[in-house]
Amino acid sequence: MDLSHNLHQSERINSANNPVWMDALRIALGVFLFFKGVMFLQHTSDMFYIFSNRQELIEAGKASTFTSIVHIVGGLMIAFGFLTRLSLLLQIPIVLSAALLVNPQQGFGISNTELWLSIVILGLLVFFMIVGPGRYSVDNKVLRKQSHYNDDDEVSM
Repeated sequence: MDLSHNLHQSERINSANNPVWMDALRIALGVFLFFKGVMFLQHTSDMFYIFSNRQELIEAGKASTFTSIVHIVGGLMIAFGFLTRLSLLLQIPIVLSAALLVNPQQGFGISNTELWLSIVILGLLVFFMIVGPGRYSVDNKVLRKQSHYNDDDEVSM
């Protein structure tokens, strides 16, 4: 029982002791995804054209709206660190499809900045899935404290 308690405690320490620069990078990633979602809403005709090349017209409108909403809501959740891993998990398929399907149409050269940006963003999403939300996040400040109190109750019983 002591070993499992120490293991559970070490998980809590890993994410909470991330350096501050990781929190700043997570916030910047969330803000970037938020603004990318807003840009998708402003350019719905371009998004509709991209999606209509890949699927039926009825689904293309839904896909562009869904992508925008996931980027806006997920970006805010990542920036604030609220249910961070869930919002990262929802972002990964969208950014992965952008990196694999949409951006390579323009070629794999260095001049295709959207492709390389998608690859960097995908790498950051996977990175934060592994290391967690960090010290300055709603997950750490609110949700982990509640979990910590529940763990103390179980240990004392």
